[in-house]
Amino acid sequence: MSAFDVSVGISPRQSFDSWAPFVAGLEAEGVRRVWVIDSQLAMKDVYAGLVVAALNTTRIGLGTGVTNAVTRHPTVTANAIAAVAEISHGRAILGLGAGDSALYGVGLKPQKVAELEQAIGFFRAHVDKSIPIYVAVSQERMCDLAGRQADGAIVMGPAQPDMVRRQVEWIEGGLKAAGRRREDIEIELMATVAPSPDDVRSWASTQARLLGHYRDLPESLLRFRDEIAASAESYDFAEHLSTRATHSGAVSDDLVRALAIVGTPEECVERLRGVQGTGIDSLIFPLAGRGRLERWRKIRDEILGQIIV
Repeated sequence: MSAFDVSVGISPRQSFDSWAPFVAGLEAEGVRRVWVIDSQLAMKDVYAGLVVAALNTTRIGLGTGVTNAVTRHPTVTANAIAAVAEISHGRAILGLGAGDSALYGVGLKPQKVAELEQAIGFFRAHVDKSIPIYVAVSQERMCDLAGRQADGAIVMGPAQPDMVRRQVEWIEGGLKAAGRRREDIEIELMATVAPSPDDVRSWASTQARLLGHYRDLPESLLRFRDEIAASAESYDFAEHLSTRATHSGAVSDDLVRALAIVGTPEECVERLRGVQGTGIDSLIFPLAGRGRLERWRKIRDEILGQIIV
């Protein structure tokens, strides 16, 4: 594992003038890809951000991280990602998901697996084959879908080896069912890293809400079942992705540490080595709030150098 990605959103408070040098800085600091959040009620437009990024970089991969096929009709998305691919000279990646905050925030529900599968089929037929399709996954049927049809899977959720291993096995089951090889797909894990629980408490509250939909939690999280349920009930989508969200107070330090990779550089290295052995291929690191470029440098210099293989 020697290449790493980041996930970022363009806050309404951030100008595109400052976004351009930020993405250029990520490229200069060795980031392989930037996945730009698509959540219209919380962040600036993903495609405007990708175009600005394309015009101010030359190497870094540019992905939607992730979009959905409801708030944006598939024909609109196909047109937009084709434009990004042209402007960036082939660096675009179409990251898809069933939909979360972009849909819940306007009173809609995420797509069913069959509906997302139909959307993937549309994109396969109408988007240039040079544009990879990655699917954000967490539960079994979505992991299976990625294994059957996607070029990549973005594994969402807690960085607990037992859970990640189970998700990788589900993806591999989809590969087998479709007669595909393991090398036909890249499996990426979204891994949030921070020195203290307070730095990622808001992110952890979002993960706790998503885990509230799980029928079967992995053994590593069973002791948090009641807390996860309470966190899901208190979640306020009006504050989604806000680092100061009031609902983040419902998540304890222990649960934050279980969901995210928190601690000293040595502790983070140990946790990352644990998930590295689950069968994943690469890591995506979410960066939120201020000082994101500096935070990436610290992660790269103090942690990632010790897990590169």
